[in-house]
Amino acid sequence: MQHQGKDDFLKKGESIFHGALDGLNGIAVVILVGVILSVMLEVFLRYFFNRPQKWVVEISEYALLYITFLSAAGVLRKEGHIVVDLLTSRLGSKSRHLLSIIQYVGILLVSIVLLAVGARTTLDHYRRGIYNPTLLQIPTAYVLVVIPVGGFFLSVQSVLALRSHWKKWKAERNGTGP
Repeated sequence: MQHQGKDDFLKKGESIFHGALDGLNGIAVVILVGVILSVMLEVFLRYFFNRPQKWVVEISEYALLYITFLSAAGVLRKEGHIVVDLLTSRLGSKSRHLLSIIQYVGILLVSIVLLAVGARTTLDHYRRGIYNPTLLQIPTAYVLVVIPVGGFFLSVQSVLALRSHWKKWKAERNGTGP
């Protein structure tokens, strides 16, 4: 009976986490729409009124960083990342799950580095008050903070995917899989 409570707790936590991923993806979409609209405005003002907006390029650069790191874990959740299936399409299910396990371990290691180094760098830039010497002079900590946030969500999603493929691989290895 205690095992059932643990499973319910994990499923509830996973559901909350997936809701957070959906929220981050929604924010990334809003940022993308903002970038599209600002670039369209920039083109219109530049070519029809010769009045370019100098902030558009800088904000678009930061926005692309945010879009990438806010949506990476959601893409991983849906397994929407690029896959070269030339080899894997010829493998059996058990071998594909084993390769997925290796893949998710690699993603987990990289995301932990992003989380740790990103957090340390962001905190350092925040403490020292470093800013980009550009038109907007935005403190770099505000730009960099998305890296450890994205690294955290990517780490958790990697663990969830790793756990799922581990269970599938184990079931097939034991002859109890589909």
